[in-house]
Amino acid sequence: MKVLVVDEEVPFPLNTGKRIRTWNLLRRLKDRHEITFLSWGRGEAPADGDGVRFMNLGQELPAMQGPGFYAGLLGNLLSPLPYSVQRHAGQAMKQAVRTLVAKERFDLIHCEWTPYVEAVRAVMGDCPTVLSAHNVEARIWERYLKTETHPLKKEYIRIQHRKFDRFERDAARACAHVVAVSHKDASVFSSYGCPKVSVVPNGVDEAYFYVRKDPVQDRSLVFTGSMDWRPNQDGIAYFLNDIFPLIKKSLPNVTVTIVGRNPPAWLTVLGTTLEGVRVTGTVDDVRPYIAESTLYIVPLRVGGGSRLKILEALAMNKVVLSTTIGAEGLHLDDGQHLLLRDDAQSFADAAVEALRAPERFDSLARQGRERVMELYTWDRIAAALDEVWSATA
Repeated sequence: MKVLVVDEEVPFPLNTGKRIRTWNLLRRLKDRHEITFLSWGRGEAPADGDGVRFMNLGQELPAMQGPGFYAGLLGNLLSPLPYSVQRHAGQAMKQAVRTLVAKERFDLIHCEWTPYVEAVRAVMGDCPTVLSAHNVEARIWERYLKTETHPLKKEYIRIQHRKFDRFERDAARACAHVVAVSHKDASVFSSYGCPKVSVVPNGVDEAYFYVRKDPVQDRSLVFTGSMDWRPNQDGIAYFLNDIFPLIKKSLPNVTVTIVGRNPPAWLTVLGTTLEGVRVTGTVDDVRPYIAESTLYIVPLRVGGGSRLKILEALAMNKVVLSTTIGAEGLHLDDGQHLLLRDDAQSFADAAVEALRAPERFDSLARQGRERVMELYTWDRIAAALDEVWSATA
């Protein structure tokens, strides 16, 4: 088939969960189908994309900083669309889609994020469309609303939540097929009245995230994730403010390493001033940081979809301690594959127990890895997406 994939950016480097998912699926499907990938940006197609035709708009996505960004936020109050939809699916993207579809005969359009449904609406009558919903976006905004305390920010988030709830329902129903990453998300899209909903979960490259024999640092915690993503920022702020001090009461020499691109300024400062905290920023390879840690933590309070980071840590045979939201969407059981704790004290208590006697949790890590190898390899997951594409076209 000829497939047009529409997204925000080329999925390189592989330093975010979304990029990892997108490229691991595309690189397995590019030998079966002729794939054109349209996104924002400038420049030549990346060398990594051999077999996928990358095209860009010749302009960058509007920046999320500076006076123009805040003017955009304010102006969005007059729009029926959520801000992220208005920003990502502007006239340049819509025109590029129309031009491509008119010029070439695609069998299928694949929207790699919900806002891009707005960019392809005008051509849906010419080509069946699949939506890849990495999250239930309205649910994320609802969780932002619950955790925000600043009155003005809270009200703006309330407005965005209402807009995204309306937009997401309409966009999902407009597509021929919705792909969700978990059964929980799939049930939400089914409740919207979508014509067809399938689950294509997140996965892990088991050949890359293998069990390493690096020396493990005693009483060490690690978190990995893009630190320019608000749910990760919220989770780490929660951990450092509410959980880490409780752990340090029992284990004064405990350390935590926070690994991920573009940490905000406040977190970079804490990495140099707060004892036991290390903030790396962007790294070429997260695996050494995971391998050297005693315990992998996922203290998220906001989010949706499912977390690739947990699959990566389990594939490396690490003990994982997460909130329920952090492990949402994964077929993993508390006490059998990982540890789930939702309040600060119980999270801290579980961390202390695992750090004091890590050998007691060896079987937990082993069983977690076995479950990942059984359910979450990319080859198996790509085959599921291929079935969706074929059935929809």
